[in-house]
Amino acid sequence: MLPLEHKLWAALQKLLPDTSGLRIGVACSGGPDSVALLSALLTIAPLRRYRLSALHVNHGLRPESDQEQDMLQTLCQRWRVPLSVKKLQPPPGLKGVEVWAREARYAFFRKRAAAAPLDYVATAHTQDDQAETVLFHAMRGSARRGLAGIPSVRENWLVRPLLRCSRREIDTYTQEKHLPYVTDPSNADLRFTRNRIRHILLPLLEQEFSPQIRRHLAALAETAREEEDWLEGLATNARTRIIGRDNSVSLPALDKEPVALRLRILRQWVEGRVQDVKTVHLFRLRDLSEGKLRGRVELPGRQAVVRRGTRLILQAQRPPITEPDYFYVLQAGQSRRLASRWDLSVSSALEWHGDLNAARGADRWSALFDCDLSSPAEACIVRNARAGDRIRPFGMHGHKQVRAVLAGARIPPALRPGFPVVEMRGEVAWVPGCVRGQRALVTAATRQVYRMQVNPLPVDEELW
Repeated sequence: MLPLEHKLWAALQKLLPDTSGLRIGVACSGGPDSVALLSALLTIAPLRRYRLSALHVNHGLRPESDQEQDMLQTLCQRWRVPLSVKKLQPPPGLKGVEVWAREARYAFFRKRAAAAPLDYVATAHTQDDQAETVLFHAMRGSARRGLAGIPSVRENWLVRPLLRCSRREIDTYTQEKHLPYVTDPSNADLRFTRNRIRHILLPLLEQEFSPQIRRHLAALAETAREEEDWLEGLATNARTRIIGRDNSVSLPALDKEPVALRLRILRQWVEGRVQDVKTVHLFRLRDLSEGKLRGRVELPGRQAVVRRGTRLILQAQRPPITEPDYFYVLQAGQSRRLASRWDLSVSSALEWHGDLNAARGADRWSALFDCDLSSPAEACIVRNARAGDRIRPFGMHGHKQVRAVLAGARIPPALRPGFPVVEMRGEVAWVPGCVRGQRALVTAATRQVYRMQVNPLPVDEELW
């Protein structure tokens, strides 16, 4: 056996010990890594009675894709390896090409593993891929889970037996065996972060800091993976003590667990129902559990976590309440119901000889406006908040977006589309319950005022 084949044999002894006669599908793009994996497995297959087949996904992203598929079909025919091909059509206007391609690729592998059936699908990820992944996650601020990099076994059907083999060893092997392969030009496109890591950052680290940086990063990933698996097991056991039959989290029980496990327990809890949970979501969940955050934590997929007493509850968010736009001119002494959720009234003109401090904020749902500084023929315009609305908050310089005001006041997203604002002379003068603007302020020279009062109608408590 050649050195690469010896390494592959050792990896398979560890990943698939004492197992012979396995049906293994080899993910083969036609590049040097996957062709080398298929060739090396063909050398080993008779020793362990492996039954091999090749799996290829033609993503249809480049003009050369069909030629690469033809080359691989010719190679598999020569080597007498069954080949399954999936040809894709990229959706029009596609963004996030790499994510789409990866998801489509693994969906095909999973489907073939179930249908063939196959015991495993092997991919040709190398030590260099591992190093690039660790750096990529480190720069994104990932926790230990990200530093663990690419797992050697995933979901008990996907294996990566070349993770201890460098790309340099792959190149040596393909030259020694005179293997044909194709080169994907997109791997040199520096618009992609991973390619900049591969072609710029890693060579710089290798030259300026450590010639063994790739091996060290791969070793870090392996250590982090072992520790990650151990910590995940501890968190899984702890969940049985913390999560009740109603799937809510007991905060007193959570507080008894080590700090290092709490975030993992919360992640495992929400990942049962929520996909694409980010670190920022987990930090907000932790703050909610510790009482540092009030209200709710919104999660992807229209899910949310709320705190009820000493428990956290995961629930589906209601869709936003769609309210028609409204625009009313209110004269002095009039009242109006707004969007089925607010009652607004405007008083008649009142003589003013009061305290300025009292005029500017005793009740957040009530406000006074100088009659002389309001529109002469009307008390106010009241309408729902709209995109682009801005207000000059009293006591502050400059303007602030109304949507930021509503978010800062923790107005539930479901209520924001119909939330009322008061406009005077083309400027937002008041966001009830949130902030008073500088338009028509009561001053020492004020003689008469209008009092505006907004009364929120009872709403479902869960909206708040």
